[in-house]
Amino acid sequence: MNINITAAELRGVVDYMDVVTEKLYDVDGWTDIEQVNRSEMGGVEVTELRLYNRYIESDDIKRVHVYYYGMNDETPDDKIVVEVDVA
Repeated sequence: MNINITAAELRGVVDYMDVVTEKLYDVDGWTDIEQVNRSEMGGVEVTELRLYNRYIESDDIKRVHVYYYGMNDETPDDKIVVEVDVA
């Protein structure tokens, strides 16, 4: 599952992870999101998360990679600035 976030969706948002978190909670079945790692690779901020349900005993944990490409006032509204890959 992939989720793309455009520059228009992030205008006026202080922390892009707030938008990412909101979209991830729309995915059915998850109660918690835990950050595992955050790094920068070639100018792209990469954050690894895991999704799980604390009320269900299960090994069904989803790994999530968030790629933030950055943006500024000149970034076109329709440009994808965050890609979220849920594995």
